[in-house]
Amino acid sequence: MDSATKLQPSYSGELPIHLRREEIVRTVREHPVVVIAGETGSGKTTQLPKMLLECGLGQKGLIGCTQPRRVAASPSPNASPKNSR
Repeated sequence: MDSATKLQPSYSGELPIHLRREEIVRTVREHPVVVIAGETGSGKTTQLPKMLLECGLGQKGLIGCTQPRRVAASPSPNASPKNSR
């Protein structure tokens, strides 16, 4: 893909996050850090990366999407046995 080509994602209008798409895109463009919280199944993991592409982010790099609950539940290699119970 050349630098003049901008990715134009498509969205699932059935997901709740779609109702806030314009607000999210505007907020991401206006602020360097944005925290978005929503219910499970609202479309955060699948639709937010597309919104970031729409903002022009990720065109020359990667967009990472984490799931904090899964990260927090992962065992730490430095955890002591008493802390892992």
